[in-house]
Amino acid sequence: MKNRIVIFSNIKGGVGKTTLCALFASYLAERGYPVIAIDADLQASLYRHRQREKDVAPDVQAPWNVDLLDTAKGDHLKNVMSKLKTVPGIVLIDCPGNLNDRNLEYIYKSADTAIIPISFDADTVDATGIFVKALKTVSSANLVFIPNRINTSERKSEELRQRAQTTEFLGLVGVVMPTVKQSVSVKRYTTLYPLERNQLAAVEPSFCKIVEELQLND
Repeated sequence: MKNRIVIFSNIKGGVGKTTLCALFASYLAERGYPVIAIDADLQASLYRHRQREKDVAPDVQAPWNVDLLDTAKGDHLKNVMSKLKTVPGIVLIDCPGNLNDRNLEYIYKSADTAIIPISFDADTVDATGIFVKALKTVSSANLVFIPNRINTSERKSEELRQRAQTTEFLGLVGVVMPTVKQSVSVKRYTTLYPLERNQLAAVEPSFCKIVEELQLND
């Protein structure tokens, strides 16, 4: 299978990068796609989550691997990214929410697609705009935006107008996926077990379209 480097990134915290990365890895694995996940975040949330689950259930076979990536040394990171580009499958990278680390350019330059979780509050929209502008200076990755953890019960006209305006703006630089609704089941992700029915229902509209964008079936 052709290699794909897919990063999950945004400089705004709390938008669900790690959660969506884990859920997407499970979604791909359950559909037979070869996939690995790389945790490049200093917090190592994804990697530590897997370790905690393995401590509780050591005999459960992991559906996909999680590896740590040290971004501190530029030469090392450059070599690792070169090797990851040869992996016959999909490499998902959970990136730090950071624009100050120049070494991250090696990841951004290697990416085929950047999945950028967003919400529609003003702070997140502004931060996402800053991130996209910076990312485009170093990367030719296709941009995919996922409105995540969205409270769909909000029906105020100004709120809806702002969402439509933001979606239209983001659509000028990338592709905007269907909304992932705010849900406890989505936040409660696992790296060992299949997606729950409610989780799948919440993410499948977006994830199905991302698979199309990645041209995985070509």
